[in-house]
Amino acid sequence: MKLVAFLIIAVSMCVGVVGALTAYVPPLSLSDSSLENLTLNAPAGNTSSDPRKPAPIATRGAVLTPELLATLRAANVQRVKVKEFSLARWPEWWLFVLGCLGLGGGAMLVRSMRRKAVAASIGARGGGMGGGVMPERAAGPATSATLSPAQLIDAMRADLEALRGKLRATPAQRDRLAAIVADLGHMQQTHIAAFLNARPEITARLGLGGYARLMDVFSAAERAINRAWSAAADDVENEAMECLDRAAELLEEAKGRA
Repeated sequence: MKLVAFLIIAVSMCVGVVGALTAYVPPLSLSDSSLENLTLNAPAGNTSSDPRKPAPIATRGAVLTPELLATLRAANVQRVKVKEFSLARWPEWWLFVLGCLGLGGGAMLVRSMRRKAVAASIGARGGGMGGGVMPERAAGPATSATLSPAQLIDAMRADLEALRGKLRATPAQRDRLAAIVADLGHMQQTHIAAFLNARPEITARLGLGGYARLMDVFSAAERAINRAWSAAADDVENEAMECLDRAAELLEEAKGRA
């Protein structure tokens, strides 16, 4: 089916291009009233550069008159290229429309197949963008690879809250900084990496616009987490704590967009 969809897109593109190429090349079979006073955008008639052959009947920039049209028709000229556009002078408009419809249909078919593939993946995992059933506890703790994007955001929020609680209960600054570096480093390698790899699923669920809106907030949260890790590694606790608070707020907003 995927091959068929891409074949439809390719054929539709070719048909649309053929139709578009004739938009400014009306046939001389149209009436004089439809073609009069149009300006040629290319020479009409014989266009050979051979000096032994006659020059073009009409040069670029010439205005079509009834006399010139009669001369061109007598020379068996079928079409002329003009500067002005009119739907009434575009007999092949339906080819362009057909190409656009084919492109739209092919794109919808591809998107539908992607949605089905993502749905099958979600069904096998037991979750979805909107949440869903978490993996069974009896099978062991859930890994990032088994969680949906929404569940990954929930897991990051929970991990940040647990870290902030741990920091409040840790008296030594050295231990607090070490905890930030360790916990955020683990989050970067697991939940954040898994979320970034889930683009196909997010795009299929939310569309490109929804994906962009979600990633706008999530990327800001990721930067805050990275900055918190860096500040903690540099022993700048105040900045690390501010970044943690900011990351928690942004992940809350990201949850609403997921």
